[in-house]
Amino acid sequence: MKRVPLSELERIYEALKSYGSVWVRKKNAYETAETPEELLSTVSKVKKPAKFIFLPEEEPLLAFVQDGKNVTFQEVIREAKGVIFGIPPCEAKAISLLDLNFLQGEGEDIYYKKRRENVLLFGLACLAPDSRCFCTTFGYGPFTESFTDIFGVVVDDVLLFEGITEKGKDLVKNLDVEDAKGEELKKLEAMKKEITERVKKLDIQGIQEKLARMMDSEIWDKISSSCLGCGACTYYCPTCYCFDIQDVERPNWGYRLRTWDSCMFTLYTLEGSGHNPRPELKYRWRNRLMHKFNYYPVLYQEFGCVGCGRCIEVCPVNIDIREILMEVKNEPIRA
Repeated sequence: MKRVPLSELERIYEALKSYGSVWVRKKNAYETAETPEELLSTVSKVKKPAKFIFLPEEEPLLAFVQDGKNVTFQEVIREAKGVIFGIPPCEAKAISLLDLNFLQGEGEDIYYKKRRENVLLFGLACLAPDSRCFCTTFGYGPFTESFTDIFGVVVDDVLLFEGITEKGKDLVKNLDVEDAKGEELKKLEAMKKEITERVKKLDIQGIQEKLARMMDSEIWDKISSSCLGCGACTYYCPTCYCFDIQDVERPNWGYRLRTWDSCMFTLYTLEGSGHNPRPELKYRWRNRLMHKFNYYPVLYQEFGCVGCGRCIEVCPVNIDIREILMEVKNEPIRA
């Protein structure tokens, strides 16, 4: 690993800035850093996850202009280039899950791809997991580096870091920095053990198979009984990506717009015929849980949740997905 004193972060900042924009954690979201000091954010987890950079709340997909009987179309792609500095393992893991959906096979999304391929993830270990975190449930933890391009951890007044991917290694090798000291690496190992043990790990073994047998369970009425259907859990979830596409028309011109949507909304599945296959919240709750803990594992061999706890934090009626998972696990299957 390499090291740089926190008092000398300007060198890191300038190197990152030469690559493009530098996004850092500010009060409620990732925003562009204007000074090296902003790399030292004291915000451990922002409300708006990094997916906002790759999946804007709304974005034009194409524009069209009519000239008499002729209509011309122009693709519109908003690109991004830079480094997200300080992204914690849970969010880096979440982006890897979004990659599975948006970057594979015939369904590759060129809009997502153009932003994703030019943005590096400079991860930082999560040194202050809160009471809502349960990331270790999903096989990784506060010090997992494998979803980032560069990964670092603050030890006392020094930033230790190393390149993980080829892109990350290329950036690191061009920095004029020293190797980490032995005592720093020893302290890092002690920190890993102590901090990781703080995170509550749930036993959800077998939940994917259990859910497959619970389509008609009465538990969905119970789970959804206090839900307002506001969709906050899905908007702030770093792995949710539901969207709607609308054509905005003006005289002789217009554009196609992609906007966020939520599977918790009544209109999300409302068909043109007037039929709605999920007319009640219980069906929408069933779909949400099935998607994260059954459908996603079937498709990608990964759960669609990273245990960041945001849905618990933002829910206005204090629904806790950890409690729901335990209810599902303990619910008897009725013949």
